[in-house]
Formats: sequence, C-alpha cells, structure tokens
Amino acid sequence: MPDWLDFPAPNVCVLTDNGSATTVELANALTLKGSNVVVLSFPSLFVPHRRPLLSGVTRVELADLDEALLKHQLATLMKTYGLIDTFIHLHPRLLLPEKGDRPNLSADKAILRQVFLLAKHLKQPLTTASQNSRSSFMSVAWLDGTFGLSRQHNFSAIAAGLFGLTKSLAREWPTVFCRAIDFSPELKTDRVVQGILAELHDPNLLIAEVGYSTTGRSTLTC
Repeated sequence: MPDWLDFPAPNVCVLTDNGSATTVELANALTLKGSNVVVLSFPSLFVPHRRPLLSGVTRVELADLDEALLKHQLATLMKTYGLIDTFIHLHPRLLLPEKGDRPNLSADKAILRQVFLLAKHLKQPLTTASQNSRSSFMSVAWLDGTFGLSRQHNFSAIAAGLFGLTKSLAREWPTVFCRAIDFSPELKTDRVVQGILAELHDPNLLIAEVGYSTTGRSTLTC
C-alpha cells in the first residue's frame, strides 16, 4: 500500500454514480471524514441503477448529457457548497458477452466523453483550490486490475481512455493531484473503497496510474 499523506478532508467532493455499492460506500466514507459529498448521477438511459444514499449526501441528477446543463449544474453546486476541490469518477462496469453479437458501446462512449467535459469545466476550480490545499482528479475503472494486460477478464476497452485522460491532466495541471485506478472485478467493495482512499492520500507524485488485483498493487514501468 502507498504511504499516507495526512491532510484535511476535501471540502467539496464530487463523486459520479456508477450504480454500484462502491458509490454508496465511498460517499459514506468521505462524509465521515468531514467532506461535503455530492453524487453526480448520469441519466438513467446510461446508468439505470440508483442506490439509496445516506442522509448528508446530496445527489444531483443530470437530465441529459448536454454540456451546457453540466456547466450549469457545476456552477449551481459551487454556489451552494463552495469550491470543488476533489473529483472522483467511478466508471460503470460494462460486461461483454464472451461470444456472439458485438455489444452496443454507445453508453460507455457517452460517459467517457462526459468525463472529458467534466475535466474541462473543473480545471478552474481544481487548480484554484490547489493553491490552499490538495485538490484531486481521480478516475476509477474495472478492467482487470493490471491495465488490461492479464487477459483474464472480459471488459470494454473504452474505459481505458480514462487512463490517457488522467495522465494528460497530470501533465497539464501540475498543482492538481491526478490518479487513475484500475480494479480487478474480483475485488470486493470494501477493498475497492480502501484502495481509492489510499490513492487519494498517496504522497507519491511520480506516478499517475495504479492497478489493484488479487496479487496486489502495481503500476506500469518502461
């Protein structure tokens, strides 16, 4: 596990909803640490499941994936709660058939595009917040825990675009902590939440992507 950099809990954390128990448990864990957590839910056409959230956690639902609406919702959110200093995207896990017809990947592509738009509109608040404390941009996907290299799981490669985005932001936003995480689908929810919190507090700025599998934590090297 990485070292732990102790710093005040994020003031305003925006967490995207992938419809799984991970959303609920991570929101609860961050709330207990003192963060104002806002769960951003995509339209039900793209992520149909909604799990109940505990009191104290706010949910903001997007009626569609229009960029103007997204910008408006983020501005309204910051008027209510203050500057966003942490963003964590939990990507929905798309299960692919082992054989047969090719699946419809339009929802996966639409959500990935939405994360690019979120990065566009979060640049100013995250870089501003980084002047006073740690601000973070994190993306979480479920490939295989080893960046798709194990050949042991069937997954949509579209989610791997999150790693390219996050690594680019780490270069473009040097004052913002950027980290992409790939979890093996075999890991349980509590282990995933523990890993996300550990990466959020990692003092190591020399890496931008890590994977968690049943064999442990890893990253890519040349």
